[in-house]
Parts: sequence; C-alpha cells; structure tokens
Amino acid sequence: MHLIVGVDPGVYTAYAALDMHGELVEAGCEKELSHEDLVRIISSLGKPSMIATDVSPAPDFVMRIASRFHVRLFVPERSLQVEEKKKIGSDIQNPHIRDAYAAAVKAYRNHESTLTRIEKSDTVLYKDLIKHLVLQGHSAAEAEFILTKKEEKKIENGEKKVAPQKQKRDERVLSLLSENENLRKALEMERGSRKSLEEKLRKSKSSRTTEVSRDREVQRLKGQVARLQIYIARLKRRRKQK
Repeated sequence: MHLIVGVDPGVYTAYAALDMHGELVEAGCEKELSHEDLVRIISSLGKPSMIATDVSPAPDFVMRIASRFHVRLFVPERSLQVEEKKKIGSDIQNPHIRDAYAAAVKAYRNHESTLTRIEKSDTVLYKDLIKHLVLQGHSAAEAEFILTKKEEKKIENGEKKVAPQKQKRDERVLSLLSENENLRKALEMERGSRKSLEEKLRKSKSSRTTEVSRDREVQRLKGQVARLQIYIARLKRRRKQK
C-alpha cells in the first residue's frame, strides 16, 4: 500500500498515514520517538509516496525521514494555523496527531485532482504505482510510460530465462524420441528372431534326427529364446524408466 505520511516531530512525535484515496490508515504518537523507530513504524504500514509537514520551513527530522524513503517532502507555502488544523482534524483530540494528520491531508489535497483523475482512468497498469510516480514529480503520462517500459523489460527478461530451458527441454524430447525409435526397432528384430526360432523348433520336432540330437538342438534353441526374453525385459524396463 502506498501512503502519504504526515509527521509532527518533537518531544512527542506523531505520525498520520493516508492511503491514495485520502483515507486515514493509521496514526500514532510516542514520546521521544527516534528517527529509526519512526522509519520502522511507517515501513510496517506500507510504502510511503510522500512525507508531509505542517510547518515551513520543514524540520530537519522530517527531512531525514523523507530522505530515508527517497520520496518527496511536502512543505506548505506557510505554516498551517492552529484553527486550520483543528478544522481539518476536528475529530482528533491529540494535538500532535492532529498536526501530523493536517499535514498529510494538506499534501493529499494539493494533489487530489490528479490522483482522482488517475483513479478514474481506464489504464490497465497498477494505479497506485502511477500515483506514486506522480507524487515524485512525474506527469501521469510519464508515469505510465515508465511502468510500461518496466513491464516490457520484465517480459523480455522472462523470455530470456525461458528460452534456454525450452531449448534443453526440446533436446531432451528429441533424445527420448530417438531412443524410443531404437527400442521399437529392437523389439521388431526380437519378434522376427523369435518367429525364426519357433519355426526351427517346430521343424526340429518333426525331423527324423536321432532323439539325442533333437534334444540338444531343442535345448540350444530354448537357451537362445531365454536370452532374448531377458534382453526384451531389459529393453522394456529401460523404456518405462524414460
């Protein structure tokens, strides 16, 4: 979530975070809140697109927060008056939180027309990202151009990563197809050999050779059949493993 965060530093440091619709997300106030502590709190709420103050010139503490997040700092042309801040934050009792909230609201209102126009646009890009870039000083058109280029680069990089993987996959498929063809040919040869052996066995049984010679020939042929069957079984196992 992108945020506009108002900060009111002092002994009691307050913050108020608005979303890109100007709605309050979170506000708080703590005594002797350090710079690092506030950075941690803001980071836990979302990604700040702008840091705001209610006084001009901006306090060093607030400038450091904006610098830490690398975002623009909103400073009013003149320091906001107490009555104006009470009007903006009429429902807020804590004066420090009210000052931080008034700063954030003032920053939002300063860009409200542009943010609303982006929200109503029919762009397919993530609108909060466009708003974020606009708050950094880009026009809406520039923001869309930047984001479009980033998306194109992501797609291009994705294609570059996929290409080697696709090539390896294609090579693997070709290898498997070739191996499958070799197995098919081996099986065909085995079938032919088996038929030939069976025919020899049949002839040997009907031949008028002596009983001993016939038995020896039968055993020899059976041995060949057994060896071929073992070979076939190995080929089938290899085929399944692929």
